[in-house]
Amino acid sequence: MAEVKLENVSKVYDGKVTAVRDVNVTINDKEFVVLVGPSGCGKSTVLRMIAGLEEISAGNITIGDRIVNDVPPKDRDIAMVFQNYALYPHMTVYDNLAFGLKLRKYSKPEIDRRVREAAKILAIESYLDRKPKALSGGQRQRVALGRAIVRQPKVFLFDEPLSNLDANLRVQMRTEISRLHHRLQTTMIYVTHDQIEAMSMGDRIVVMRDGVVQQVDTPLTIYHNPVNKFVAGFIGSPTMNFLGGQLRRNGILSFQQEGAGLALPLAPVIADRLKDVPAGPVTLGIRPEHIHLHRPADVESVAPISAMIDVVEPVGNEIFIYFSTGSGVQFVARIATDHAPEVGKRCELLVDTSRIHLFDHTTERSL
Repeated sequence: MAEVKLENVSKVYDGKVTAVRDVNVTINDKEFVVLVGPSGCGKSTVLRMIAGLEEISAGNITIGDRIVNDVPPKDRDIAMVFQNYALYPHMTVYDNLAFGLKLRKYSKPEIDRRVREAAKILAIESYLDRKPKALSGGQRQRVALGRAIVRQPKVFLFDEPLSNLDANLRVQMRTEISRLHHRLQTTMIYVTHDQIEAMSMGDRIVVMRDGVVQQVDTPLTIYHNPVNKFVAGFIGSPTMNFLGGQLRRNGILSFQQEGAGLALPLAPVIADRLKDVPAGPVTLGIRPEHIHLHRPADVESVAPISAMIDVVEPVGNEIFIYFSTGSGVQFVARIATDHAPEVGKRCELLVDTSRIHLFDHTTERSL
């Protein structure tokens, strides 16, 4: 088992293109950490530098008590699971699992023990004599996981391993990977662009943008307390609603969008946090679940918004309502299925003003 530490790690290609800039992250021993962000944010590059598949341009990477900057991948005691399975098509499942151990000159009894133990953990014992072409996508991914497990490494690295699976299999496999982490108690680093995977799997999440780490924290802390507008918009589905306007102090602290005649007095708990913030341009953020058709019993402070219902989207146990305000700004609300307004109707929606987020208009940092 091992702690993984990245200190001021950067990656520059051809002396011009900076893919990763000054990453400082510590992954604790036995922790499951997810690197998440949009395509091109540098998350896979970070993973490949930890694996030794990319040279670092600056900084240090430590695995356990050893700096591994110049250590070859095979000597870093890591195992990596890729997006495309990377199985040998001419070998049986058993031989795919055993191949890496054979290269490392393990004894036949030890190889057999490790292969059968991994197969039992992943429920693929009945597939050991099959070749990959006779397996489903989910079964192939289990074999890829098994090939990593038999190594018994200090650190597991996952590079978007579920991207090629359909929606149902992704849900099943992410549950299995989480269960595997609890069983093996090994350090795991997982890369994905899917924020639902990140939220549901990680002990902590590292949110990246343009090669820079934006926030590192637990999933719920990031969800409820994003450090900036980008993190707030990236984490959460449907995404957070944003609206530009002014912070006003006319006896009571409020958010106003004068062109649309919109004024939202802020709840005391929010006003108290903003007591040192000067009036001026800001961006308001509100999550879809904090906009209501009817005032919930447990919500103390609400403000109305006049809205035109554009789309009603039932998704099973809840409904997404897409609506526009007087200024034409598009919003989405998440409500229970027993309340379904008609498309094309104007209604009054209630914003929970104690759950509002405000961001600096220029820097986009949370206020």
